[in-house]
Amino acid sequence: MCEAKPTWWAATAFTLLAALLTPSTALFAEGKDLKIAMILWRGETKAEQGFMDGLKELGYAVNYTTLNAEQDKTKLGYILREDLGPKLREFDYVYTFGTTVTKTTKTFLQDQVPHIFNAVADPVGAGIVDSLESSGSNIGGATIGISLALQVETAIKVLQFKRLGLIFNSREKNSLLIRDQLYEIAQKLRFEMIDLRSPPVQDMLQQHLDKLKDKSVVVDAVYLPQDSFLVSNAQLIGTELRAAKVKSIGSLKTYIDNGALMGVVPDYYESGKAVATIVDRHQKGNKLQNMPIVTQKNPTLVINKTTRQALNVEIPKDMLAKAVIVE
Repeated sequence: MCEAKPTWWAATAFTLLAALLTPSTALFAEGKDLKIAMILWRGETKAEQGFMDGLKELGYAVNYTTLNAEQDKTKLGYILREDLGPKLREFDYVYTFGTTVTKTTKTFLQDQVPHIFNAVADPVGAGIVDSLESSGSNIGGATIGISLALQVETAIKVLQFKRLGLIFNSREKNSLLIRDQLYEIAQKLRFEMIDLRSPPVQDMLQQHLDKLKDKSVVVDAVYLPQDSFLVSNAQLIGTELRAAKVKSIGSLKTYIDNGALMGVVPDYYESGKAVATIVDRHQKGNKLQNMPIVTQKNPTLVINKTTRQALNVEIPKDMLAKAVIVE
């Protein structure tokens, strides 16, 4: 009696069953449900919108737990200890926004859960990662840092300043790093730096703005760094500087949307989408510690038309042609 040969449909069924039992990493990752804790500093921004949209487009269904520190380090500590800590192992990822939250959270996590960061200006300088080529630990993310030299050199072509004021939060690591870099650039380009130290106290910020208005402090332009306290006061700063006829350089589009004159700025939304691809790559088997930090490839020159007209600033035609104009 001869042995029966398997029929074509039986062989096909076996192949399909094997494929179902041993899915490829890509198929396994696609559409996977994730639980992500989002630790924010000043509420949801376009960076988080981009991150969530990016994961959705990549096929992930995500349950988000959002915890907002409201620019309060004491509250941030409480969130990490009381809200995140007891449930830490329930999350696939912890997402953080900004330098302060990211640095504090990294210390708290101790690599226990994959950590994804966004909107950090200088992750190497802040001690968050070993290098932009690889993080060196269970963390990955994106920097929104734009070359400070590029920002200043672009602005100086238009404003030709000799005295540059810096409004900065002395309690914010980002601001201190930027201040140090600006002083180095000032030496090379031969302009004077004027410190307008504004810790997160509303009265002190207003005092500096008043001094610029009454000309008790005289500068040719003011630089506005990536700092959450200042960004949350962008409308006040933009309105006051415009009224004072002071030219201003914003490091973020938010400043320019609210009245600052100009700036070469990153795109928060695109940064968020880029961070989503890091999660996707990690789900497909890549280690966070080996991934490069995502950097801004194409920063945008943004100009506020209303402020430009109010201050009667002439901008070269070639720059205007490439710029994004806001009212």
